[in-house]
Amino acid sequence: MKTNNVLVNNLCSWPLGFRRLAGQGDISIPGKARNFPLLSEEEVLAQIQTGNVMFTGTDGMGNHARIQIVDEAKRKELFGLDDAEVSAPILLNEESVKELLAIRSKAKFNEQLEAMVKTDAEKRMLVELAFNVGAEDAESWKVDVLRKLAETAKV
Repeated sequence: MKTNNVLVNNLCSWPLGFRRLAGQGDISIPGKARNFPLLSEEEVLAQIQTGNVMFTGTDGMGNHARIQIVDEAKRKELFGLDDAEVSAPILLNEESVKELLAIRSKAKFNEQLEAMVKTDAEKRMLVELAFNVGAEDAESWKVDVLRKLAETAKV
């Protein structure tokens, strides 16, 4: 049975909620939810069109968003992107933090960190994600930099 629902991931460890635009009531996505199935395509499109930053991120195209649309082709369709060369959005998740921790040079590490972390939500998730992917085995200066950045998050 095919539905028109869009699978999404909550990239935060806390629940995210917002008012439903294509129906009645509110939506609550549990913290760290993966493949959350209860959003219709119409709902996700309405949230994007009204500029809900949880979907649109800092640039309106999904960079630094808190909610990730799992299917890349569906994400492009909902954001009105064609198949032209469009890079995937910058998202803070376990995969991107693992790649960050693998960087050897301090300059490259700091450059990548600055590109990856822009919002308070990302700052709040940074250390948790780092320890989920093995920060205890990373160089201590990296962990110090991550903690220092995380402390700048406004609650």
